[in-house]
Amino acid sequence: MISNIKNKIHILHNIYIKHNYLFKNKSYSMDGEDLFIDDYFKDKKNGLYIDVGCYHPLHRNNTFLLHRRGWRGINIDIHKFSIDLFNYLRPNDFNYNLAVSNKNEIIEMYFQKHLSQLSTIEHYQAKKVFQGNIKRSQIQALKLDSILESTKIDDIKIDLLDIDVEGADLKVLEGFSIEKYKPELICIEIHEKNIQKSTVYKYLENFSYERVWSGVFSHIFKSKA
Repeated sequence: MISNIKNKIHILHNIYIKHNYLFKNKSYSMDGEDLFIDDYFKDKKNGLYIDVGCYHPLHRNNTFLLHRRGWRGINIDIHKFSIDLFNYLRPNDFNYNLAVSNKNEIIEMYFQKHLSQLSTIEHYQAKKVFQGNIKRSQIQALKLDSILESTKIDDIKIDLLDIDVEGADLKVLEGFSIEKYKPELICIEIHEKNIQKSTVYKYLENFSYERVWSGVFSHIFKSKA
């Protein structure tokens, strides 16, 4: 009972105090990704986004502008508190506390805090970016295909697929039937300096996607089909 009350207070503080939910921002993304996305879909009233590695429903979030316009989505993160925040602020979305990979299995996750953009399922990435001790925990990983098959949405048409999973981005794509669902836009992180030679870029290019926007790490690809 006490822990539930503390968690609710933590949720309310994180949304209303720490991130000023009542004050509208022009952009909620790290580098303005959401401005490009929102403008691209400006004439679409009802759409579907999938946010893999959703982290926070407001802070550095690429889908909040769409949500505010009435879109719905599927939000997935390895941290339970992230999903608590989404369940509070986006109760009509499908919110899952899972890892997303290219296999359905129990895997290790690496983190330092229970709400962080840097948490990952890739040990090499944790060693690269974490400062201090690396904490570990086990979590269920599912392919994105498996999550979509179990989600009760009729005739899934994905308008935006947003992927930000700290080094495991290609694994998400490998567990996703891109030709079947064919998202109109895919926003994904690429950390390699030569973007066009990265495995993610080549993977998407092979499925007829072209890059239409770039930020520091995030890049947006559009289906040519």
